[in-house]
Amino acid sequence: MKYLLDANIFIEAKNRYYSFEIAEGFWEWLALLADEQSFLTIKEVREEIINSYQDDQLVAWLKAFPLKQFIDTDLEIQANQRKIANYVLNHEVFSPENKYRFLEKADPWLIATAMTRGYTVVTHESKVGVGTKKVKIPNICEVFGVDYTNLFEVMKAKKVKLKL
Repeated sequence: MKYLLDANIFIEAKNRYYSFEIAEGFWEWLALLADEQSFLTIKEVREEIINSYQDDQLVAWLKAFPLKQFIDTDLEIQANQRKIANYVLNHEVFSPENKYRFLEKADPWLIATAMTRGYTVVTHESKVGVGTKKVKIPNICEVFGVDYTNLFEVMKAKKVKLKL
């Protein structure tokens, strides 16, 4: 199974759970899985993080990877991204500001890439109720038949053990 990581996986890991100072092994594990091509992300996620955090350990870590480690957009991904964008823009319940906030980030590209390649999206976002004005990755994944999960479920499935 191949996993496609949302920006919040990297950001939350760095800021909350697995800072570089205390959990170097976590980052080594991610790098190993990236080399094996089972953990991937897209160039838009990389750029979103680099543009938001500039001089930061996470940015340096991402820049250390060759660009070929980040999936490029192709015509099929673009077509699926347009389907997602049209769905979001035409959805009557989502608020206009939430629609545009979602569409200006890497999220629709992440879902479109997973949809095109058959990957599972890994995100810390949670599904929200039907009447909400927010646009969330799990909800959009369900609409388009894309599998999604969170990092902790992936770590359990991969039998990751963080030992001292």
